[in-house]
Amino acid sequence: MKVGLFVKLSAFIITGLLIFVFYLYFFVGFNDIIEVFGSINPFEYSFYYSISIIVSLASILFYSMSWNCLMKALSINVGLKRVFIYCWLGNLVDLIIPFETVSGEITRIYLVHRETGGSSGKIVASVVAHRIVTTFITLGGLIFASVFFIIGYNVSAEILYPLLLIISGSLLLIGILFYLALAKEATKKIIETPIKIVTFIVRDRFNLSDLRERAYRNLIQFHHGFKSFSRNWRALAKSIAYSFIAWLLHLSIYFLVFYALGLGWISTKIYETIIVYSISVAVQNIPIALPLGLVEIVMTSLYTLFKIPAAIGGTATLLIRVITFWLQIIVGYAIAQWIGVKNLLLRGLKETST
Repeated sequence: MKVGLFVKLSAFIITGLLIFVFYLYFFVGFNDIIEVFGSINPFEYSFYYSISIIVSLASILFYSMSWNCLMKALSINVGLKRVFIYCWLGNLVDLIIPFETVSGEITRIYLVHRETGGSSGKIVASVVAHRIVTTFITLGGLIFASVFFIIGYNVSAEILYPLLLIISGSLLLIGILFYLALAKEATKKIIETPIKIVTFIVRDRFNLSDLRERAYRNLIQFHHGFKSFSRNWRALAKSIAYSFIAWLLHLSIYFLVFYALGLGWISTKIYETIIVYSISVAVQNIPIALPLGLVEIVMTSLYTLFKIPAAIGGTATLLIRVITFWLQIIVGYAIAQWIGVKNLLLRGLKETST
């Protein structure tokens, strides 16, 4: 990673962190947060927080297994170990580059294509199908929790409107992905547009017929690969099951952090916790959003709306984001560095042998 880019990304993350710190200072209060930390049982905290870290790792493992099932169904054989690593790297890119839902997928597609040299169309088909599966599960959990919450409580507009907005946005995303995956002509037009622009710019200086041919070939493989999932229900069912387990494990982090704080009463707020989790995931998936700061403010505000004291909600949010943001960045960065060093060593061995 170039130094200039690293500095810009670091500044972006620090800006988001400062925004959340200012929010805690002015709207929650550091003294109240310190009191919450002071009431923690060290043994209980260590036990539950350690479990939450292990659960986070397990969640990404099942997330990787879900994607691996879809790739194997398309005869893309990478191996679960490599898929696990690529998912970590995809998450890293998603978290540090302010263009969620796109940058991580592009990273995974590139890494798999670089390793296998296989059809980009099939790889894209597996990634699109995986995105539909994960979005559908998150959306299903949000709708389920929202229905029971609305029935059981007198829901205010400040909660209802964000719920409806996020549900509508998720349905729109699933609809767009299905349309692009099934409507060959629509996808073909999307591909033709940038090719025409490039052709107009370069004129006759380059022969773009080969580029156009490869793009159309990958497009056909993309549509064939996606449609093949309708005939391979076993692989699709396994992918959905693994994604659901990953979702359940990731959600449990939100409960475990409250248990680590000695607040077991969070088990009585299951629907509220699912809503906080689902909305925080949706906010993090907003393109061109702050990777840090906005999500934390939304989470703390939602906890307050659900009658959870601001100091407790703010403290829980801090600890949750250490696992769901900072831990993933640290591990992802370590993996990126390890892969970089490993590639350099392999390159050196090849040069020595020749």
